[in-house]
Amino acid sequence: MILAILGLLCAGAAPAPAGERPVLLQEAQEAQEVDEATRKKIDRFFELAKTGRIPVRPQAARRLVKLGAPAAQKIVGALGEGSAGLVEFGPYLVEELADFERPELRARLWSALDDRDFPWRAPAARGLARAPREDEAARLLALCDDAVAQVRRAAVGGLGGLGASAERRERLRLLTEDVDEHVRRDAAAQLDAWGEHRYLLWLVAELERTDDYFGVPYGEKARFEALRTLKKRLGGDFGFAAENEPTDDANRVALEGLRAAALARAGVEAVELPQLARPAAGTPGDLIGLELRSCRAGDLFLRWNAEDRLYVGTGTPLVLDLPSGSAARLRQALFELTEPLEERFWGEAGCDLEQLRLVDGEGKTRIYLVSKGQAAVPDLRPEPLNACLRALLADLPAEGSGAGDPRLSDLRERVRAALLVVGGEYRGA
Repeated sequence: MILAILGLLCAGAAPAPAGERPVLLQEAQEAQEVDEATRKKIDRFFELAKTGRIPVRPQAARRLVKLGAPAAQKIVGALGEGSAGLVEFGPYLVEELADFERPELRARLWSALDDRDFPWRAPAARGLARAPREDEAARLLALCDDAVAQVRRAAVGGLGGLGASAERRERLRLLTEDVDEHVRRDAAAQLDAWGEHRYLLWLVAELERTDDYFGVPYGEKARFEALRTLKKRLGGDFGFAAENEPTDDANRVALEGLRAAALARAGVEAVELPQLARPAAGTPGDLIGLELRSCRAGDLFLRWNAEDRLYVGTGTPLVLDLPSGSAARLRQALFELTEPLEERFWGEAGCDLEQLRLVDGEGKTRIYLVSKGQAAVPDLRPEPLNACLRALLADLPAEGSGAGDPRLSDLRERVRAALLVVGGEYRGA
C-alpha cells in the first residue's frame, strides 16, 4: 500500500482529488525511512520537553515541531486515551502540539480544554490560538468566559487572528472590563488594532498605576507592559520611563504627550473609562491577604483592609464593605490559629498555589505558602491553616446574599473551589 502511494506521487500518475491530496502526502511522508540519528533526536527531545530542566523544556518542544511528521507520529502514539496522556506531556509540549498541524492533535487539544480538571488548559488554548481556524470562532468566543484568565487571554489572541466581526468586537469590548488586568489590556490592544482606537486610552491609564499587592509592584509591571504596546501604536514612548513613578516631572510631561497622541489617534477629545480600567493606587492598611493561583480554578487576590474593606483583584479592585472592626478581629484570630506552625511552606513548586499573608502591628508580613503540581496531594495543608481558611470563608458573602458588587456574589464559591484544588479538603462548609 505504501509503495503504491509513493509510486503514484512520484511517477506522474493522475493527481488525486483535492480533498484526498493532503492525506496521501501525509501518509507518504510518514512512510519514508527515518534514520536512527533522527529517531534518537525525537526520543531525546520528547523526554526533555516533558521532564527536562524547566528552561530546556520549551526549547525541546519547539525542536520536536521542527522535526516534523516523524515527531508527530511519536506524539500521536504516546497520547493514550482522554486527557490523561496529555497531562504527562507537561505544559510546554502541550502548547506546541497545534503547530504540528495534525487534525487529531488539534482535536485532542480542544477536547482537553473541555475538561475543567485538565491542568494545562491555558497552554492548550495558547497553542490553538496561534493559528486559529474560522470554524473554531464559536469555541474561542466561549473561552472568553473561562474561569482561567490565561485562557481568556488566549481567546482574545485567537479572535484577533480571525479578524473583526460585530460579535467579536462586542465580546472584546466586554473584556475591557474584565476583573483581570492582563485580559483588559489584551482586549483594549486588540480593539485598537481593529480600528477602535479609543481603547488605547485604557493603556494610557495603566501608566498612572502605583498599586501593589503586599509589596509586589503590580502597578510598575503594568506600566512596563502598557508602554510596550503604546510605543508600537503611537510611534514612541514620548520619554516616559516606566520604572519611575508617574508623578515624576518628566513622566508627567510624557504622559500628557501620550494621552494627547492617543486621543488624536481616536479622533476624540476625551474618553471616560469604566471603574476597573481607571488608574489604581495602593491600599495602605492591608492586614490579611489570600492569594490563590490555580491552573484549573483561576487566580484570586483578596485583601482585608484595616478600614474594614475587602478588596478583590489587583489594579483597581472590586470592593466589599465589611462590618466595623471585623478585619482586625479576623487578623487576631488568624494569628492565634497559626501560632503552632513552625513551617511556612508545604508541597512543591507547581501550577496550583495559595499564600496566606498576615501583617502584624509593626507592619511585618508573615507568609504561609501551599503549592503543588498537577497531581492531587491529599492532606497537603496543615490543620491550623485549614482552620484559618474556614474563618476566612465564613467572612465572605454567601452566594445570593446581594452584598456589595454583584460580581462578588459567587466569591465564596470561587474561593472554595480554588482551595479544594490547591490544598485539598479543608473540612469547611
